[in-house]
Amino acid sequence: AAENLEKLTGDRVPSRLCNVAKEEDVRGLIEAAISEFGQLDVLINNAGLGGTANVVDMTDEQWHTVLDITLTGTFRMTRAVLPHMKAQKWGRIINIGSETFHLGVKPFTAYVAAKGGQNGFNRSLAHELAEWNITVNMIAPGWIPVERHENDPQEMKDGYLASIPMGRWGVPQDLDGTVVYLASEASGFVTGQNIHVNGGTTVH
Repeated sequence: AAENLEKLTGDRVPSRLCNVAKEEDVRGLIEAAISEFGQLDVLINNAGLGGTANVVDMTDEQWHTVLDITLTGTFRMTRAVLPHMKAQKWGRIINIGSETFHLGVKPFTAYVAAKGGQNGFNRSLAHELAEWNITVNMIAPGWIPVERHENDPQEMKDGYLASIPMGRWGVPQDLDGTVVYLASEASGFVTGQNIHVNGGTTVH
């Protein structure tokens, strides 16, 4: 991600590991960002954990792990940045959701539930933060076959590709323009929205 931002902006982008399931990691990341840049303007919540299991086979631990990282991690990161954004009365929060919530994809029930929770969090938080000139929006990508999808069944890939009206796979760079727009002054009157970047798979 840092390398992509450097190519896009031409600026040096430092990176730091953070486990969003650990409050101390989250605090450390925000403190490091403030120390490095002096202020914090944009938060992109992109941490997520999938995992496939039918509900009857899912353990409590599996369920809670997916929700803790994907949904509660979004809450932890957002809570940590808000004092800084409120103090400057400006901020952009961008939550990376998923079309799986709208399509009800199986057997990803925990992941879909977490993304649905993110969607509700996104909408309510947009109302909560509007008076501070902090916008809150979501991007819902389609299935983008990055490294973690290398071992997915070929018939599943073929079926999904056939469902994309634009007739091609998405690539990570397809999100760049939407992210930059939502992070900029150009989107200052846009909040609480969920923008699908998926070649049209959720157009019905």
